[in-house]
Amino acid sequence: MAEQTRYEILTQRNGDFIDTFTGIRQERTLAYLSKFCLEKRCTFDKDSDRWTSFNEGKRAVILEIRHWLDMDMSKLEKD
Repeated sequence: MAEQTRYEILTQRNGDFIDTFTGIRQERTLAYLSKFCLEKRCTFDKDSDRWTSFNEGKRAVILEIRHWLDMDMSKLEKD
């Protein structure tokens, strides 16, 4: 079995994210994650550096999901 090219890996991953988060239930889940992960809110906690770091970690999750959902596959170069 031949190894996958970088292009194939990225295309597959993008498709996996789209399949996972497309549909009525999936979009509700994504909306919940957006709120839970503080996608559009400040992650700074004036009382705790640890909470700020924790919130930034949560936010990184939703930003990664959005990155894959919003990726323009037409701009990738094939290997």
